[in-house]
Formats: sequence, structure tokens, C-alpha cells
Amino acid sequence: MKSHQKQIGESRASERIPLQCSIVLASGIQVGEGQVLNMSDRGCLVESSVSVKAGDYLQLRFALHESEPSMRVSRAAVCWAQGFRFGVEFLGMDEKDRARLNRFVTTQGGDPWVGIYH
Repeated sequence: MKSHQKQIGESRASERIPLQCSIVLASGIQVGEGQVLNMSDRGCLVESSVSVKAGDYLQLRFALHESEPSMRVSRAAVCWAQGFRFGVEFLGMDEKDRARLNRFVTTQGGDPWVGIYH
């Protein structure tokens, strides 16, 4: 079984952009809320009083804009946790939501190739 645990500060495969939005997370019967502090197409940094540890799996729901429908991540792995902050990797996500997230991250991240090839 592949481990999803990473060291804090380990290099990432994709750029994270600063973002603040509310997030709802569930782990088994535990449900709570938090704030997303940054986001990439593969995961995000969350601040929450919900107790999690590296290796836990969560379900997430968040909206990038208040005017848009929320996105659901059916399976996310907690890669690291320190205090009230933790990093998650998106493992299971609807293709439509994945495409919306990729489009958002690309436009917010200032990818110079956007507009040329899309």
C-alpha cells in the first residue's frame, strides 16, 4: 500500500496559490469546519480544530467562489499535520469538479501558457 505521508516543507509537484475559503471535512462520524489557506490542483492547506493525523482519510466540500456550487472531494489523504494545520492530497474527485479546480488554479496561478494553447 502506497504511503501518502510527506515531510513538512517537502517539494510539491504543483504550485499552491494563496486562497481563503471555508471547508467542511468529515472523517468517519466526525464532521467539522475549517479554512483553506492555500490550494493547488492536487491538494490544499487546511486550518481546523478537527483533530487529524498523517495517514487519515477525509471527505471534503468547499467552494472557490461564493457564487459557484461547492466542490466535493470524496477521498483526501492527510499528508502531514501540525497543530491546527494540515496538508491534504486530493485522491478522489468528480471529473467535472477536478476540471473546475484545474481551471481555477491555472488562472489564479498566472500560467503564461494559458490563452495560447487553451
